[in-house]
Amino acid sequence: MSTPPPTPPIPPNIAEITAPMLLGSLWNWTLYGVLVVQLYVYSYNFPGDRTSLKLLVYSVFLIETLQTALTGADLYYWLVSGFGNLERLTSPHLSGFDVPIIGSIVSLAVQFFFVYRIWVLSGRSSWFLIVCVIICLCSITAAVAACYGGVYVYLHKKFVSGRVLKVLALTWLSGNALGDILIAGSMLFHLGRRRSEGGGNFSDHALSKVVRLTVETNVLTTTVGIISLLMVAIFPDKRWFTCPTAILGKLYSNTLLVSLNNRISLREGHRAVVKSPPGTFAFTASSQPTSEFMHVEFKMPSAAVIVAGSSEDYAGQDTSQIFGGQDDVESLAMSSARTTSQPYRNLAYIGSSQA
Repeated sequence: MSTPPPTPPIPPNIAEITAPMLLGSLWNWTLYGVLVVQLYVYSYNFPGDRTSLKLLVYSVFLIETLQTALTGADLYYWLVSGFGNLERLTSPHLSGFDVPIIGSIVSLAVQFFFVYRIWVLSGRSSWFLIVCVIICLCSITAAVAACYGGVYVYLHKKFVSGRVLKVLALTWLSGNALGDILIAGSMLFHLGRRRSEGGGNFSDHALSKVVRLTVETNVLTTTVGIISLLMVAIFPDKRWFTCPTAILGKLYSNTLLVSLNNRISLREGHRAVVKSPPGTFAFTASSQPTSEFMHVEFKMPSAAVIVAGSSEDYAGQDTSQIFGGQDDVESLAMSSARTTSQPYRNLAYIGSSQA
C-alpha cells in the first residue's frame, strides 16, 4: 500500500499568504451586510422606480450574493478543509471566478449607470457624449481583461504570476480606476459650470449633493483600485493584492445603492423655518411632497405648522436639466416631490395661535 506524498512544510511567512485572504473575505462579508441594509432602504423608499432601474439594483444584489457565497467556499477550501496544506493555499480555487469576473461585471454595470447619469445631467451634450464613450471603453476593456484573466486563473490553477496574468490584472484595475477618475472629473466639471452660471435655487443645491456624493464614492473605489494596481505591479508574487481586490465589487454595488438612496435626503431636504415672537405664528415650510395638510405641532406660546407648497413651485424651471426628466435615474419623483427656490410663495395661512 503506497503512502501519499508528504505535503510541503508550512513556511515561516505563512501570514503573508493567509492574512490577505482572510481579511479580504471578512471585509467582503461586512460590505455585503451593508449592501443588504442599503437594499432594504431602497426597496422601502422607492417601490415606484421604473422597472429597468429596479432590475439593475436587484441583479447586482443577486450577483453579489453569489459572489459572497463563493468567497466563503474559497475561504473554507483554503483555511478549513485545507488547513495546514500549503498546496491548497497556492491554489486560487474559485477566486478566479468570484473576484475578477463577478467584480468586473458589477463594476461595469455601476459605471454604466454613472455614465448615463453624467450624460443626462449634462443635458445630453455631444461633448459629454464623447467622454461617456471613453468611460464605457475603459470599463469594457477592464471587464474583458478581468474575465479573461479569471478564466486563465481557473484553468491554470495559479494566482498572478507570469507576464500574461500580470498584464491582464493591470489592464483590469487600471481600466476601472481610469473610468472612476473620468466619472468624478465629469461630475466636478458639470458642478463648476452650474455654479459659474450663478445657480442658487434648491435644484442647484440638490445637484451639488448628487455630484459631491458621486465624487466621494468614486474616489473611494478609485483609491482601492489604485492600491490593488500598485500591489500587483510591485509585488506580483505575493498575495497582498487579494485583500483589496476582494472588496472592489462590493464597493461598486454599495456605491450604486448609496447614490440611489441619497434621493431620500434630496426629496425631504429643502426646509425653511420662520420663527416668530411669542403669541404669533411660527411655521416650517417643507418640500415634503403633498398638496394636503400634513402635520401640525402646537408649541406654546407659539405654533409650528408644517405645510407644503403647491405643484406650481417648479413653474418656469427646466427640471429636465436638473433631474434628467421624469424617467431618469436623477428624478426625485417629480410627480410627488415639489420644491421651490421661493419656499413661502404658495403657503396657506392656517390660523393664529391667539385664536
